[in-house]
Amino acid sequence: MPARQRKKAGVSFLFLQTLLVLVLALAGGLAACRDGEQAVRDDIALAEDALNRRDLDDAAMYFERYLRKNPNGLRRWQVWQQLLGIALDLRQDKATARAYLEIMLEEFEADTEKRRSLQLLLARICRETHDYGRAAVLWEALIQDPQTPDNVKAGVSIDLSKAYLRRLEFTLATDTLVMCTRLRVDIALKADCLYALGETQVLTENLETAEATLRAAISLEAIPEDRRVLAVFLLADVLEQRGQYAGAIDLFTGIRASYPNERVVEMRLFRLKNMKK
Repeated sequence: MPARQRKKAGVSFLFLQTLLVLVLALAGGLAACRDGEQAVRDDIALAEDALNRRDLDDAAMYFERYLRKNPNGLRRWQVWQQLLGIALDLRQDKATARAYLEIMLEEFEADTEKRRSLQLLLARICRETHDYGRAAVLWEALIQDPQTPDNVKAGVSIDLSKAYLRRLEFTLATDTLVMCTRLRVDIALKADCLYALGETQVLTENLETAEATLRAAISLEAIPEDRRVLAVFLLADVLEQRGQYAGAIDLFTGIRASYPNERVVEMRLFRLKNMKK
C-alpha cells in the first residue's frame, strides 16, 4: 500500500477510535444519569411503599437516604415534610421532629415563607416540651422580622408574653402585649391582644390600668361574642378586687347565660351579693 494511502487509513482509524471513545463516554454518562435518576426514584418509591406497609423505620431510612444522596434535590422540601409527618403524626416523637426542624431551618433560611412556617412549628414543639427559652428566641425572631405579617406577629406576641411571664419578666411581657395591641389585625386578634394584656396587668396588680384595657376590649366594634364574654368576666373580677361590687354584679349577671361555665358565674354572684349585705 502506498505511504499516502497508509497515512490516510491511519488517520481514519484514529478518528474512528476517538469517536468510539466519545460515544462510549457519552453512553456511560447517560447511563450514570439514568442510574442516578433511578436511585432517586427508588429511594422515594421505597419510602412510600414502606409507608403504605406502615413500616415507619424503613420509610424514614429511605427518605433520609434521599436527603443524604441529593443535597440539591428538587424534592427535598417534600421529603422533609414526609419525615416530619412520620415523627409528629405517626410516632408522636417530638424530639426527632425538633431535630429535623433545626436542620431544616438552616437549609431553608433564604426562603422567607418556608423559614417562617418552620419557626412557628419548632416554637410550638419547644413550648409543648417546656423549652420556653428556645421558643422565646424563635418568637422574638419572628416579631423582629419586618416580613412577618401582623396577624402572625399578634399570635406570636401572646405566646411570647406567656414565656416571659414564666420567667417572671413582667415588663417584657407587658411591653410585648402593648405592641400587640397596636398591630393592624382583625377585631378578634385585637381583642385577644387586649385580653392578654389585661390578664398580665391583673397578674401584676395593676388593676386600674387593667380595667381600662378590658373596657377597651369590650368596646371594640363587632367583637366576637366569645371574646367579649371572657373580657367581661375578667373585668368583673377586676371591679370586685377594686371593691366596686355593684358594677361587678351587673357584669356577671349580664354574662351568666353566655359564659362557658354558668355555675362559676353563679358562685361569683352569690359571694358578691353576700358581701354587699
